Amino acid sequence: MKDVIIVGGGLKGMLTALFLYDAGLSVMLLDQRELGRESSWAGGGLTAPLYPWQCTPEVNTLVRYSQSHYPALCQTLQERTRIDPQWHCSGSLLLDTDKQAMAIQWANTQQQSFHILNNTSELQTHETQLNPSFTQGLYFPQTSQVRTPRLATALKASLRQRFIVISEHQPVQAIHIEKGQAAGVYLGDTLLPARHVILTAGAWTNHLAEVSDLQLGIQPTMAQSIMFRTQRNFLKHIIVRDGYYLIPRQDGRLVCGAVLQQSDFHQPLDETARQTLSQFARQTLPALNDYPVHNHWGSFLALSNDGIPYIGEHPAIRGLYINAGHGNMGTATGLASAQLLTDLLLGQASFTDLSPYRLDR
Repeated sequence: MKDVIIVGGGLKGMLTALFLYDAGLSVMLLDQRELGRESSWAGGGLTAPLYPWQCTPEVNTLVRYSQSHYPALCQTLQERTRIDPQWHCSGSLLLDTDKQAMAIQWANTQQQSFHILNNTSELQTHETQLNPSFTQGLYFPQTSQVRTPRLATALKASLRQRFIVISEHQPVQAIHIEKGQAAGVYLGDTLLPARHVILTAGAWTNHLAEVSDLQLGIQPTMAQSIMFRTQRNFLKHIIVRDGYYLIPRQDGRLVCGAVLQQSDFHQPLDETARQTLSQFARQTLPALNDYPVHNHWGSFLALSNDGIPYIGEHPAIRGLYINAGHGNMGTATGLASAQLLTDLLLGQASFTDLSPYRLDR
């Protein structure tokens, strides 16, 4: 019997497995597909929300913790696995003029550095490829990113260096409950016993009856992205405008993405979305007209109704824990939420009060 079975092998599931194993527990990690290959792979890797001043204090608490701990985590992963997750403090440019007043107020309150850019010349000093029609912006030098496919690969390699049992390509059919206590999971007809069960399956978490009965209001949403292969330093900073983002990678790849619509699990990739993303990217950086779209992908996200993720123990089933509802902020809040849930299961104090994230809040 394992101490813990974790259902869902994305960023949060893999981090939770590492934290619990390193705390001395025996751990099994299950995923219906391949570890780290869904939204954890597909995400842009921003360690902050696009518009943090629109987020609740509870979300920003998770973001601040994650931001402060990502550099050390990525360095440790690189040292142990020789895979660089490419954490990078690239800074960001906000081009939404209607959001600048709120952004400045938030930055002053949170003691975040920023620079007001008042004309085209100042903007193009930061980004030479920027469309000259933009005349105002805010520059946030502390905005960072991590390259999500490399982070997922490094985490998976780190898991395999430990005695953590991993099962891929097998969906969990049900949670095994004994006298109001989670006691394992079923893979088909096979019972895998455990003292605790953790669900971190993202948009698929709600498929299990024990979660759907709670009516948490977690619905799948489709995020889509495209990628260009440009020259190194073609774009230096993250660009945010109208809910879209452009993220430069260190090798010249450039990711453009957005959360585009509520969806279901049978929604195909949308050619209209591809064209919309391409138009946004080329309008923002006209030199991209010289580069074709190299790739187009989508991923399913799950956001709670109030925007605050659910992190905690099931109110009616002891030993069943859930970490879900992060939406497009899975990277920004994932490290903190994994630590918070780990501390809860181990019965130790954590970095913040858990009650705002409870499932029965």
